[in-house]
Amino acid sequence: MKRILLVLFLIAVSFPAYSQTGTGGIKGRVVNRSDKSAIAGAALEMVSSGRTASGNYTATSDADGDFVFEGIVPGDYAVTVSAAGFSEQRLTVTVEDGVMKNVFYVSLLPDDFEVQEPVFMSYDDGGYGFEDVPLVFGASADVFESVTGYDFSSVRFRPRGYDNSTRDVYLAGIKMNDAVTGYSPYSLWSGLNEAVRAEDNTIGLDPAYFGVGGYNGQTNIFGTASQMRKGFRFSLLSNSALYRLRLMASYATGEMDNGWSFAANISTRLGGNDWVEGVYYKSFSYYFGAEKNLRDRHRFSFSVFGAPVQRGAQNASTQEVYDLVGSNYYNSNWGYQNGVIRNARVRNNHEPVLMFKYRYTPKEDFELSATVLYRTGRNGYSALDWYDTPDPRPDYYRNLPSYFYNPDPNYKNRDSEFLAGWAAEAWMNNYGGTQHINWDRMYNINYDNVDENGLKRSKYVLEERRTDQNDVNISVNADWRANDFFTLDAGANFRWNRTEFYKTIKDLLGGDYYVNIDQFAERDFATDPIKIQNDVEYYFLHGEAQKVKVGDKYGYDYYAQIRNAKVWANGNFEYGPWRAYLAAEAGYSTFWREGLVQKGLFLDNSKGKSEAPQFFTYSAKAGLAYAYKAHRFYANIGYFNEAPYFNESFVSPRTRNTLTPNLTTQKTFSVDVNYAFSKRGYDIRFTAYYTTIKDQSDLTSFYDDAQNSFTNFAMSGIDQRNVGIELGFKVPLPVTGLSLSGAASIGDYVYTSIPRVTQTIDNSGDLIMDNREVAYWMSHNIYKKDASGNYVYGEDGSPVVEKVQKHYVGNTPQIAATLGLNYRTRDYLFIGLDLQYFDKMYLEMNPLYRTDIAVCGPDNIWTPAEEEYMAAQETFAPQFILNASIGKSWYIDRKYNIGFSLEIKNILNNKWLKTGGYEQSRLIDSENDERYYRFDSKYFYMQGINYMLNIYFRF
Repeated sequence: MKRILLVLFLIAVSFPAYSQTGTGGIKGRVVNRSDKSAIAGAALEMVSSGRTASGNYTATSDADGDFVFEGIVPGDYAVTVSAAGFSEQRLTVTVEDGVMKNVFYVSLLPDDFEVQEPVFMSYDDGGYGFEDVPLVFGASADVFESVTGYDFSSVRFRPRGYDNSTRDVYLAGIKMNDAVTGYSPYSLWSGLNEAVRAEDNTIGLDPAYFGVGGYNGQTNIFGTASQMRKGFRFSLLSNSALYRLRLMASYATGEMDNGWSFAANISTRLGGNDWVEGVYYKSFSYYFGAEKNLRDRHRFSFSVFGAPVQRGAQNASTQEVYDLVGSNYYNSNWGYQNGVIRNARVRNNHEPVLMFKYRYTPKEDFELSATVLYRTGRNGYSALDWYDTPDPRPDYYRNLPSYFYNPDPNYKNRDSEFLAGWAAEAWMNNYGGTQHINWDRMYNINYDNVDENGLKRSKYVLEERRTDQNDVNISVNADWRANDFFTLDAGANFRWNRTEFYKTIKDLLGGDYYVNIDQFAERDFATDPIKIQNDVEYYFLHGEAQKVKVGDKYGYDYYAQIRNAKVWANGNFEYGPWRAYLAAEAGYSTFWREGLVQKGLFLDNSKGKSEAPQFFTYSAKAGLAYAYKAHRFYANIGYFNEAPYFNESFVSPRTRNTLTPNLTTQKTFSVDVNYAFSKRGYDIRFTAYYTTIKDQSDLTSFYDDAQNSFTNFAMSGIDQRNVGIELGFKVPLPVTGLSLSGAASIGDYVYTSIPRVTQTIDNSGDLIMDNREVAYWMSHNIYKKDASGNYVYGEDGSPVVEKVQKHYVGNTPQIAATLGLNYRTRDYLFIGLDLQYFDKMYLEMNPLYRTDIAVCGPDNIWTPAEEEYMAAQETFAPQFILNASIGKSWYIDRKYNIGFSLEIKNILNNKWLKTGGYEQSRLIDSENDERYYRFDSKYFYMQGINYMLNIYFRF
């Protein structure tokens, strides 16, 4: 052990040196940032910055992208690197006497690369976890991600089956993942493609730029004015799948002679799409940045940006509804009001971000930076609310034919073919606007509901659920290149977050006021005026429940208070063809709920601060790589102990301070082995990975038919195992400019534990299940049948198990593949055609259907048929998609650039590819009360043939 430490110490402190000659040198390689291929013929110019250095020097990269400056007078220099078709890059270097420094890679971004528009469809998920996050992480040097990152996003592909919250997203050294949920915050800068264009990405367990990095890679967006492409850019985009029109403009000065850099980016997105009625975009995004460089030692940066947006959402529906209306793109969230489409589910967000960054570079091999970031604003999501009146949603289950009749006689009270036929006729012909929200009806009901004072008490209102954050982040990072062999990165960060959850009245729909009481509590405690109050203090002060009007808060109001702190270090070793790194991180996390109103149901446990659990976390990663010519072999291993998020830690955060039971840290172990080859247009990467994730938790709330009450379902101890392989490649074909690209992800993502659940009644906190096993979560049995279809029983009287059916992580393809043919010419014409295949797609499970209560039924008697039916997990059919693209770019006098790109997706017009959905947590009694039946699941489908046309002009 002592010998190993001695060798590492000698590597870290040894400096290769020339003899002291009074001159030094710089060497490195110029590469394409998007795929790390060498750039030949790049022009490099070194200009003295005035500290002891003198003279200017030039060089040109060779066929392998390599360059060298020799015989350089020691001092500080600004190096400008340019190449045709690429954005100019500038860096600062220090030449030392007798030292040939290796700056390794200087990466240039292709000038014709257009950041793909993230897939920000707005879904109404009913609380089942569909986040508005893209699966696109920008330009990637990795061949697998460069092929799949955008193409697979339309089917909600999750790399290696990991949840979106496991990918770290950094902005100028600040981790931006949402403090409450962990999800990636791409909506904060949606539409600001130029401002966030400069970024670095890592894959899987690869070493990170900031922090230890997780097991699902990291994106680091630079976000400062000097990093934006110099010049003016304007683009016009039309898209039939997301919105009708996007206009975007940007301007950046680059770094001027006086050291200042200024940059601005604005865009707007407007309109709906060709497939889903009622959805729309109305957004305006902005960015402004300023940066000052003082003698290449100090850099001060300021940036402010935001993306105010209104988006009409799409709702998932059952297949019965889709079949009745004849379209898999039916949206139940809208209806006509005065002849105009109005959507009840609208996201209305504006969360501006202010960022200050200071960077200190006393010498070329050491850098210290500090960043302060503040996020604030509003995040709203509207929905209908109602009191003592029928559910207004058109696809509510009691409005459907299946509510009246089911051919299986065992379904209770589903025996009226006449009523079912009438309902089907109304749906198929849209009689009376059956298919849509009836806004006029709601207004008329409110008009007619006049109280004793002549005021209209609304029975229907439009509420807005708000999640308003105040988020402060402070980060300090250091980067020290000790020599050509050893680099040390280290840092610390602190986060203070206070998020307010509440809802307001957005529209009284013709009424004068709405009463702030808990109607669910009123059903159970109608004679107790205290228990039905949402705000007891107001009731005691005024003698009645609050009559809320537009803009007033009601229902619930509380803070999520979150504090996080971390320190980390990452050491990188390089010796000949060998590379190694070791990274470690330690952290502290705490959070608590702070109720702002006292609720009648929970007088002693709703207002004020809850208990604040504390978590001490730690993570470690290591990797080893060996390079032989164009071949690279590398492996990574990591262990991550992470605190739970606020959103999964309280039984019912809307009503009380009670923490979920068995709250603990999540433990993840991951390892991967990789092979990569890159040379002269050939790029290949193969990866095999293995990951276990333990002690996950989940919280859902739903109406439980077995209890006739709204309940909370807190599940803990969820384990899963993700194992698989990835292959990505790009290879040139014998025809000049023609290449073949492809990627495949083959995984097996399964649940590996029997979690425990605590179910409580929302109105009382009474326990239904106390730390009880979710017996059929990990798997269920398939039982053997004879030729007549009867179950076969063994000698002990038990049914014979034919196989154990595993349960899979849902809502992502576990097999995804693409094969593409690409043609590019030297005059910037490109044509592409790719075929995609998706398989092993499963619907995400709800835990209720995997409990003994649901499987055994009201009579609490288990049968093999009930287990096979209730615990089964739905599998989606495999699907193919064909896409094509074409684009052309023209350069005029090497200064002006105009071009277009056209992409046509799903050319085969496949309308049956399910991209996700969820099981409803509802149960139907059988006629003889012996068993339960499931409600139909709800689905989302990928859109049919659609296009994206982008026209741009740059100078």
